[in-house]
Amino acid sequence: MKTKNKQRIHFSLIVLLLFALSPGVYADTMKIAVPAMAKSKDALISKETGRAPIFLFFDANGHFIEAMENPAKDQQGGISRTVITLLVAKGVTLIIAEDVGDKMKQALDDHHIRYVINKGAADNAVQVFIATL
Repeated sequence: MKTKNKQRIHFSLIVLLLFALSPGVYADTMKIAVPAMAKSKDALISKETGRAPIFLFFDANGHFIEAMENPAKDQQGGISRTVITLLVAKGVTLIIAEDVGDKMKQALDDHHIRYVINKGAADNAVQVFIATL
């Protein structure tokens, strides 16, 4: 086999390997936030992302990490900015919410945080999402 063909085959194999590993790499670094009504992992997802009383945080395997009060829940303006600051500081890569307003969508997009729409119990929504990976 000629050297050029061997190089192409090696390059193709490397590219295929990278594509095969990318979902796993994303899953390993993923941190999930869920705006919720209470501090328990099975709390209902809040209908309002920016004004949710609590944010729940889960790791890439769906394990509950912590609950934190939303610093923007009673804020008059700049809610999206405050929430995004919290999410970025916590290393969040995905948010699962019942609804995401236009300003929040833009802020999430600007910070490369994915969002998924779901409702019900937070821990169940996280497990359902992880099962799709």
